[in-house]
Amino acid sequence: MTLPIHRIPALLCLVLALATVAVFVTDILPFAKIDAIGKVLLAPDETDFDQILFHYSTLPRLIMGFLCGAGLALAGAAIQTVLRNPLAAPTTLGVGAGVEFALTVFLLLAPAAAAPFQEAVALTGGMLALGTVYLIAARRTNATLWLILAGMIVNLLLQSGTQIFLLFNEQYLQSVFMWGAGDLAQNGWESTIFVLPRVIIGMIAIFALSRPLDLLALGDDTASSLGAKVTLLRIVILGFAVFITASIISAVGMIGFVGLAIPAALRIAGLTRSRDLMIYSLFAGGFALLCIDFIVRQMNGIGGDILPTGAATALFGAPFIILILRKARIMPGQQSDDHHQDQQIISKNTLSLALFATLLAGIILSLFVSLNQNGLAFLNNAYGFGDIITQRAERTFAAIICGAALAVSGTLIQRVGRNPLASPEITGVSSATALAMIIALVFFGFGQRAELMMIGAAGGIVSLMVLLLLCRKFSHAPHYLLLNGLALTAILGALVRIALTRGGTQTSMLISWLAGTTYFTSMTEVMVVAGVTAVLLTVAIIARRPLELASFGADQATSLGLGINGFQFMIMLLAAILAASATLLVGPLSFVGLMAPHLARIAGYRLASGHLLGAVLIGANVMMVAEWLARNLLYPQQLPTGLIAALIGTGYFLLLAIKRR
Repeated sequence: MTLPIHRIPALLCLVLALATVAVFVTDILPFAKIDAIGKVLLAPDETDFDQILFHYSTLPRLIMGFLCGAGLALAGAAIQTVLRNPLAAPTTLGVGAGVEFALTVFLLLAPAAAAPFQEAVALTGGMLALGTVYLIAARRTNATLWLILAGMIVNLLLQSGTQIFLLFNEQYLQSVFMWGAGDLAQNGWESTIFVLPRVIIGMIAIFALSRPLDLLALGDDTASSLGAKVTLLRIVILGFAVFITASIISAVGMIGFVGLAIPAALRIAGLTRSRDLMIYSLFAGGFALLCIDFIVRQMNGIGGDILPTGAATALFGAPFIILILRKARIMPGQQSDDHHQDQQIISKNTLSLALFATLLAGIILSLFVSLNQNGLAFLNNAYGFGDIITQRAERTFAAIICGAALAVSGTLIQRVGRNPLASPEITGVSSATALAMIIALVFFGFGQRAELMMIGAAGGIVSLMVLLLLCRKFSHAPHYLLLNGLALTAILGALVRIALTRGGTQTSMLISWLAGTTYFTSMTEVMVVAGVTAVLLTVAIIARRPLELASFGADQATSLGLGINGFQFMIMLLAAILAASATLLVGPLSFVGLMAPHLARIAGYRLASGHLLGAVLIGANVMMVAEWLARNLLYPQQLPTGLIAALIGTGYFLLLAIKRR
C-alpha cells in the first residue's frame, strides 16, 4: 500500500521526533531514578559532577540544538518561499558568511565594545550580503541559477576576508575558527537564554506573515493584483529570516544546510501551503539538528578530537542538493541568457599586444618597485640584490602562471558548460585539490611538495569524475553540472574545516595557504606548473574546432559529428589538471578562472583559440597586479594574493551587475 503524499511530512517529523526522544533518553539514562532526574533537570547536586555536567552542558546543548535547527529551517523556508527558489537558504545566499565576517571583524577589532552591538553588527552583515546577492541576480531571466551563483561569489569573498582577519590575529585563531565552523558546545545557560527570545520573536513574526507568504509564492504579478505590497513584504520577511540567522550564528557559529535541506525535503514530500511548511520546518529542523549533534558527540567521544557540528551538518545537508536537483524541476536545460556583445573599441590584435605589453611592464614593476613607509621604493644594486630579485621573481611568476592556468581552466569549463559563470572553484576541483593536500599533510605526514602535488591533482580529478557521474543522468546539462558542482564544493569545504580542526600547529599555515599565497613557492615548482600549463593550452588550441562545436549545444554538436560526452569528459579533465596545478602552487584562488574568460569574451574574443589566449593574458595580468598589491599594500605586513584577487573579482562582478540592471 502506498503512503498518501500528504502524510509523508508528518511521518518524517514523527521519525525525527522519536529519534530525538531516543537521544534525550540516552543522555539522561545515567539518572534513571525519578528523584535523580528531577534534580538534574531543575536543581542539580553541586557535589555530583555528572549532574553538573548534564545540567550546565548537555541540557543547554540539547535546547540550543533544537532552537538552532528550528530557527534556521524556518528562516530557510521563508527565504525559499519569498524568492521562489528551492535552493535558496542562509548558507547559499551569503547570509551566513556575511554574519560570520561582520562578527569576526568586530570581535577582533573591538572586543571590549562587542556585547552591546553584537546583534546589530550581525544583522547588518547578513542583510548587506543578501542585498549584494540580490543586486547581482536582479532582473535575470534565469533567476534560480543567478541567485545561487551570486551567493557563491559573495560567500567566496566574505570567507576570504574572514580568513585574513584570523591570520592577523593568530592568538584568537583556534577559538574563532571553531566558532566559525559551528560549535553547539555549552558551558552554561547564557547563550541559550540569549538565543531563545530572539528565535521566538522571529518565529512569531514569520508565522504572522504566512498568508502574505502564500501570496508571494504565486509570483509578483499575481500577488500585486491581489493587493499585496510585494517589495515591502519581501524586505520584511527576509529581514526576519536574517534576524533569526544572525542571532543563531552570533551564538554558535555557522550551522550549514539545515535551512536548505529541511524545507526543500518537505516541499518534495508534498507541502505547498506556507503555514504548513513553516510548522513542519520548525519541528523537523530542530529534531534533525539534535540527531546530527548526537552523532557528532559520539564521534568526539571515540576520537577524542573536537568535530564541529556546523561542518558535520554540511556533510549531511549538502548531498541533499543533489537529491533536489534530481527530484525538482528547477532549471531549464537551455543555454544561459547572459550574452554579451563584442566591445570592439580597438582590434583584438591591438588589444592582445597591449595586454602583453602591460604584462611585461608589470613584471619589471613587480621586480624593481615596491612600497615602504616613504612611498615607492626602487631596488638598486645594494647588498642582497640577487636574493631579493630571486624571491620577487618566484612570487611574481608563480602568480602569473597560476593566473594563466586558471584562465585556461575557466575558459574550457565555460565553453563546454555553455555558461559564463562556470569556473574551477564552482565545479569543486579547487576544493578537492586543497582537501587532498591537507589530508595528506595532516593525517598521513606527507611533507614533500612533489608528493603533495601528485596527491592534490589526484583529488581534483576524482572530484571531477564524481561530478560528471552525478550529471550523467542529465546528459551533463550545464545548469545541473554547475549546481551539482556547488554541492560538491560545499561538502569538500566542510571536510576541509573538519581537517583543519585537527591540524594542530599547522592550522595557521594551512589557513594562510587556503587564502591563496605565493609566499611558499619556488622557481622549480613554478617551471613545472608553467610547463603543464603550456602543454595543456597547446592541446586546447589544437582542439579549438571541437570546442566551437561544443558551444553550440549537445544536439547540434552531435549532429555535426562530435562525440559530445567523450569530448566533455576530456576537456573537463584538462580543466581539472590545470586548476589542480594552480592550487598546488599557491592555494585555492577565487574569481580568476571566472573573471578572465568572462572579460575576454566581453572584449570580443569569441572564437575558441582567441578566447583562450585572451583569457590567459587577462588572467596573468590580474594575478600579477594582485600579487604586487598583496606584497606591498600593508607593508611590512603581507596579504594573501587570493584575497586581493577575490576583491578584484567581486568588484568587477558587482560593477557588471549594476551596469546591467
